[in-house]
Amino acid sequence: MSKTAIVWTCAHSDPEADNKRFDWLGQLIYDLRPDYCIDLGDGADMRSLNSFDTRYPQAIVSQSYEKDIETYNDSQERLRWKLRHNKRKKPYWIGFEGNHENRITRAINIDPRLEGQRYGVSYGHLQTDHWFNDYHRYNNSGPALASYDGILYGHFVSGGNFGTAISGLHHANTLISNTTVSTTVGHSHKFDYKYKGSARPNPIHGLVAGCFKGKEEGWAGQANLDWRTGVCVKTEIENGDYNLQWISLKKLEKEYGH
Repeated sequence: MSKTAIVWTCAHSDPEADNKRFDWLGQLIYDLRPDYCIDLGDGADMRSLNSFDTRYPQAIVSQSYEKDIETYNDSQERLRWKLRHNKRKKPYWIGFEGNHENRITRAINIDPRLEGQRYGVSYGHLQTDHWFNDYHRYNNSGPALASYDGILYGHFVSGGNFGTAISGLHHANTLISNTTVSTTVGHSHKFDYKYKGSARPNPIHGLVAGCFKGKEEGWAGQANLDWRTGVCVKTEIENGDYNLQWISLKKLEKEYGH
């Protein structure tokens, strides 16, 4: 039986960005009633553990680990609130650790004295066991990959021996050339899609799923213009094949932002 999924990535929940977009996505999930929802990672920005900002005191002043954690868990609650309070079929929730969530692990590896579930830094503060039915942590210092209904998902697919993320002008095409199966990733904040109908035994799809960010980033400069913000809806999923629909953040706001 074919299935429906909603897929998003790189939401970067951040104390400096309003979480109302998660209310809108939660409403879409409630209305669409997908079989599963897939968060490809970087749902938590974890700006407070950004090593790059240590050189800029003005950036450090606004940072708070506690607020980063609270903002992330608030975003997850907003996605599920309407489903929890109404009798509707609940989707299966699938999550992936991105490089921004992995900042927690890196911080503890650099200074183990930081670790502590109650008073320190801990991956457990993200409550991934509570929010997701399946959650895929980093494996061998890189994002995990997992297959659902013939589609390979992950925060990114790496190329070469050093774990660097595949990217480039023809990102989606490179994905399916390297994996030889339908593959969906995030990470770059850009949107790219490649359909190869001649593959056998089934067509294969390469998808780079944009992002679900709530604001532009000062550090990114003109790259902000390359990012596509919204979510992907896959219908008629079966053996790696599916129909794809893109729903922009502007469309979500227009539909549910009243």
